Amino acid sequence: MLRVGDKEDVSTLETVSLKDEGFREDDLREWIINSPESILGEDFRLVGREVSVKQIGDGIDLLAIDRDANVVAIELKRGALKPKVDFQGLKYAAYTSHWDYSKLRDQFEKFKSTTWGRTLYEEETTFTEVLDEFCNEDYTLNQDQRIVFVGESVRERLDIVLRWLSDRSIDISVIEFQLLKDDDRLYLDAEQTIPTPEHTVTDVSPDTSDEPWKEDGQSWHLNERSNEETGGLLEDVTAALQELEFLNGPEWGQKHYVAFNKGRKRRIAIRTKRTLFHIDLYDVDTASLDPAEIADALGIDAESVAVKEDMRGSGRSGVRITCNPNQEIDFDALESQAREILGETTE
Repeated sequence: MLRVGDKEDVSTLETVSLKDEGFREDDLREWIINSPESILGEDFRLVGREVSVKQIGDGIDLLAIDRDANVVAIELKRGALKPKVDFQGLKYAAYTSHWDYSKLRDQFEKFKSTTWGRTLYEEETTFTEVLDEFCNEDYTLNQDQRIVFVGESVRERLDIVLRWLSDRSIDISVIEFQLLKDDDRLYLDAEQTIPTPEHTVTDVSPDTSDEPWKEDGQSWHLNERSNEETGGLLEDVTAALQELEFLNGPEWGQKHYVAFNKGRKRRIAIRTKRTLFHIDLYDVDTASLDPAEIADALGIDAESVAVKEDMRGSGRSGVRITCNPNQEIDFDALESQAREILGETTE
């Protein structure tokens, strides 16, 4: 990397080590907590720091969740990544593969109560809200595990092993970084070296978007996610639910669903598909609800309504109403039923 000024003011930035500049592994950890995407090259939701795994008597430097709700174990080294770190990472993945919703939720709550967690999450934020807001629609919590190693370099013998594992579909990534010095200024430059990135900046045209639902979410859900008949029904349903004054919505900017929120908490998610969509209502009193009665009130088939104690592995109770253009739903009844199901009936 060069520092440039006028034609005579060109100099190379000096590469220095964290150790020589007085930085510890803890400093690297804090930089990642504050800005994971800028160093790791991917947006994660951190849920743990120095996570103890009692079966192996060791701790995971950072624990995170990716967009697919997979568990990500992040191992940091201030200097070079050396042999034995590969087995260390594999142990983390193996033991965390058994962690269910309750275990991960408890770990999140523990992290949230720490100094580091409080910088990332508000006190009232729940693990379920983090998953619903961050993860892709069809996520399955901890379906797979990932390992990310971060260090200044990789020793040759370890590099061969890690590339071999990566080539055999073990989800391992290596991030190598350099600390660069320019007089009294320091810069951290990080790059993924394993696996070799498949896409470069030139692969993407500057006038296209990889996330069109963020550019025009309404058009995305009505025209891309839905066919013409389903899109028309979706417009009518969102208009009916928009009458629920205690909710904010519809919010169209998610890839797989349209959201209605109360404060920061999602209470309704309309999960769009080509020929139908699901209306998921969360945090309901399931004991007081009869799916057959709800279906009758809406004028749809009984099998189109389901009451569930655990919606999509989220730990939240709910009601799912399946809508398709072949059924004529009563939109006035939909509004009143939604109020009742969500416990927001007016006196």
